[in-house]
Amino acid sequence: MQPNERVQAVYEGVRPDQVPLMLDLSHWYKKNIRHEFNLSGFTEVEQGLVDLHKRIGAVAYLEMGKFYTLVPADPDIQIKSETKDGVFRTEIKTPFGRLYEERVFNPASFSYGIRKHLLDSPDDFPVVESLMDSLCCEPKWELYHSWCEALGTLAFPYVQLPYSGSGYLISRYMGVEKTVYALMDEPEKVKKVVDRINDCNLRILDAIIDGPFKTLFISDNYDSNVQTPDFFDRYVRDYYSEVARRLHAAGKHLAVHVDGESRGVLGKLAECGVDCADALTPAPMFALTPEQMRQAAGPELILSGGIPAGVFGPGASEAEFIECVKNWLDTRDDSYRLLMAAGDQVPPEARFERIAMLPELVGKYGKF
Repeated sequence: MQPNERVQAVYEGVRPDQVPLMLDLSHWYKKNIRHEFNLSGFTEVEQGLVDLHKRIGAVAYLEMGKFYTLVPADPDIQIKSETKDGVFRTEIKTPFGRLYEERVFNPASFSYGIRKHLLDSPDDFPVVESLMDSLCCEPKWELYHSWCEALGTLAFPYVQLPYSGSGYLISRYMGVEKTVYALMDEPEKVKKVVDRINDCNLRILDAIIDGPFKTLFISDNYDSNVQTPDFFDRYVRDYYSEVARRLHAAGKHLAVHVDGESRGVLGKLAECGVDCADALTPAPMFALTPEQMRQAAGPELILSGGIPAGVFGPGASEAEFIECVKNWLDTRDDSYRLLMAAGDQVPPEARFERIAMLPELVGKYGKF
């Protein structure tokens, strides 16, 4: 089987010849190739990143830029983003007020940390609601096709929806502390803005659902240390379930980017009809072993991930790295709904030689 055929087989419930290998190498690439970047993402195929994936032999699935644009229908609503002197700034102006965000480039981590969140309190919610009511989606499938052509059998692009309402607040634009205060002080206002964001996302989904992609991606960075079971049931469950329902009716699949503590959430994702939990990080970085993740998820939810960032980097020995890979691949005996992957988990300090070991390790320990 070709590399991307293995991924498609897992999504379709067919056992491949071996566990598929997928990597998001964009962060490593930007740091080690010294690729100047901002948070707007790639606007065209980045040939150097394509060549890196081909050199390693891993399927590319994330960080390929935006396959659609979002434009306010209301001329009185303006969105402006720019990167200048290492600061990424976003400003939103609506008849209900103005919002402003700042993120500052850190050369050590080669990332942009948030210095000023977009939202400060529920008083800002009417601005977000007016923006969400106005956004219109314009697909750009030519970029999708260009990446597929460049990557060939290593292409399996995920098309990404914006953050869900809960992810928009807690993981991205308001932060944990301010969101928790808002949940305690103004729960109905929080529910209203979350629903408004989710309604906007469902309109975006309807606009793109007939596109060429096979899997849709929600990058909520879910972490059960922060987002409790009650929080999931009130603010997340119905939305994920509806997105999954619409995708499945169109013959497509849903992946949710966890990238935090997965204890307590895997079974809930399966209940919602989510097909894949991406960026799963096992012990020692988080609580669950690969075996415990499979037990919690059940046999049908695709587990995608497997290597903690600390094990990828110089803090772990080569033997520890190999053992981590083997432990993840061993769960294939319980369910072939498994991807050896790394989304956001290949740290920029990882040695290339360690990344390049993965195809051989998966071929050796991941056969069916």
